Amino acid sequence: MFWLLADETCGRINATCTGARMPRAQMNDVLGFDIPVPPLAEQQRIVAKLDAFSSETQRLARIYERKLAALEALKKSLLHRAFSGEL
Repeated sequence: MFWLLADETCGRINATCTGARMPRAQMNDVLGFDIPVPPLAEQQRIVAKLDAFSSETQRLARIYERKLAALEALKKSLLHRAFSGEL
């Protein structure tokens, strides 16, 4: 999947496109591309690292959402205090 999404691969696929109104890749050409496949042990190491990154990203996103909610609550509290003359 990551190979297909890589800029270089997308560029190679786009280079096979024909048609002005509805461009489409020439699948026979695309299917002929050599797809680099590392050994299984290396694939497993890469997957483990990507899984760890994904977990960390999700954890950070949850923290970010909590902080946004806390900031919104603080803003509402400050506005309420300001308009009720408490500040």
